[in-house]
This record gives sequence, structure tokens and C-alpha cells, in this order.
Amino acid sequence: MRSKKIVRLNANENFYGCSSKVLDAIRKKIPEVNFYPDYHPSMLESEIAKRLNLLSSNIVAGAGSVRIIEGLIYSLVNKNEEVLTFDRSFAMYRIITEGQGKVCRIAKQKDYINDINNLLPLVNKKTKLIFIDNPCNPTGTIISHKSIEKLLKSIPSSIFVVLDEAYSEYVTDKSYPDSRKLFENFPNLIILRSFSKMYGLAGMRVGYAAGNEKTILKLKESRIPYPLNYLAIDASIAALEDEKFVSESRKKNDSERTFLYEGLSKTNLRTVASQANFLFVHFDHNMEKENLFASLLTENILVCDLSIFGFDKCLRIGVGDRKINTKIIQCASEI
Repeated sequence: MRSKKIVRLNANENFYGCSSKVLDAIRKKIPEVNFYPDYHPSMLESEIAKRLNLLSSNIVAGAGSVRIIEGLIYSLVNKNEEVLTFDRSFAMYRIITEGQGKVCRIAKQKDYINDINNLLPLVNKKTKLIFIDNPCNPTGTIISHKSIEKLLKSIPSSIFVVLDEAYSEYVTDKSYPDSRKLFENFPNLIILRSFSKMYGLAGMRVGYAAGNEKTILKLKESRIPYPLNYLAIDASIAALEDEKFVSESRKKNDSERTFLYEGLSKTNLRTVASQANFLFVHFDHNMEKENLFASLLTENILVCDLSIFGFDKCLRIGVGDRKINTKIIQCASEI
């Protein structure tokens, strides 16, 4: 007897898949996979630049945001310099920094939010790079435009601020930063985005950074040849072109995120309001967390136990459709 298919809500992938135009682009390129991809993905970088009203020299693409993060730390931070970020942020900032033998200092969040007022006192002469995920992964909260502008005005221009906007396409809060506008006035701002979330290309591993030409050139000079695979380049361009798919995915996520948040909140679980495609649930005791995780797994729903990233007593639950979200709420009400 065949087991039921697991519903994966553990990695923040697009629940609705990817654009049909992406699949068409991939099918068209499959017969040519014996060829190497472009030595540098210039065509994709040009397409991204057009949509941001920038030059291709302001854009660098790589094999997922993690590869870009690795390049930023490698290229911009010397051994005697430091990286600064928040606790309960994307764990790779700290892991990659320490893996390169460099220091990563951690600021405390406030009410699950990356509070700039907690970060500024940690800025010192050794600080070179500040990572802020916005929305934050795993809490789903955001920092406002005013807060990011305050940070940029409060630090020396020699310190780079990386605004990681992997989930920006899901945001509906109007206080969310206009990072493109901020970029005009703060050349030390680097914008990081991904094709793995809203665009549904997690398996293709494509991310990019936008920054001033001098900074981007450093990243391009240090990256490996053929940074993106043969299928990923055309798939990403097709994804950018299908604005209808993005709009529909955002609308569905917004509706179901609200439904799931309200349902989990009624069960008295400490659920954090989110601007991404997942919800952060913080438990008083690990046993409660483990019980819900196990209960969902018996229903073939896999969520993320955040202890693998060092966050105890926490689950990150991806937003599904109405049927799946109803089942999640039911399981939560029974623990």
C-alpha cells in the first residue's frame, strides 16, 4: 500500500509551485543540458537590473542567497573585522561567518522583531557588515522603512548593510521599506533577494544582490565560473516575466496566512503575526512543541523544528491552502 505524500511546510517553499512559463522554459532547454551554462549569467543579471531600474553592473546573481551571503562575507570582511546580526534571524549569517574564522556579534530581538535600537550599541570600529533579514526568518516580522533609514544614517558609510529581502514579495504591510529608494541615498546598502520563495525555484538555487558597482564588482571577481546551472538561467527569466503568477500567489498566501494565524491564535499558542509565507510558534515547553510536530506528521504534514538552527521550543509552520491550514489548526487545538 502506497503511503500518502508528505505535505512539505518546513522550508518556506511556494506552496503553489512555480509558473507554467518556468516549466515551459525548462522543457525547452532540457535537450541542451550537455552544454555548459553562461560563464557569467549576464542575461539574467540584465533582466533583473531592468526591473529595478539599475545597471547590470549593479547586480550579481549566484547559486541561491546563501552563496551570495558567503561571497559577501568572503569579499568584504577581513579577518580582523566583524559581522553583526540578530538572534532568531537566518542562521546562515552566523554559521558562514564563523566558518570563515570571523566574528559574528548578535543583537537581541524585541518582541520577535529585529529592533534597530538593540543593534546600534553593538556597532564598533571592527563592524564591517550588518545582516538584516526583512521579513525575518524564522519570525516573519518586518522592520519599517523609517527604522532602516535610521540605521543607515546612524552608522559610518564604511559599514555595509545587507537587507535580505528573500520574502519581500509576500509583504502587504505598507510600512515595509522601499529598499530601491534607500539605495539611491546610501551606497553602503546591499539588497539581497531570492528566486527560491515566491518564484518557486528553490530547486534551481538562484539568488542575487543589488549594490553599488564597486561592491558588486568585488563579488563578481570572487565568484566561481558558471555560477548558475543551464536550466536555472532561463527558468529565472521566465519567472520574472510571469507577474500574474506572483500576484496570484501573493493573494492566496495573504488570505491563508491570516486564516492560519487567527486559527492558531485561538488555540492559545504563542503565534507571531507574519509578513512572509510561514508562521513562527513559540512554546513554553519543548514537550508541547514535540507533541504538535508529531501530531502534524501523523497527518503527513512536515513543519520545521527550529532546534536544528539552535532555536528551542519553536516551530516554523509554512502556510498551506485552506484544507491543510484547517488540519494544522485542528491538530494544534488537540495538543
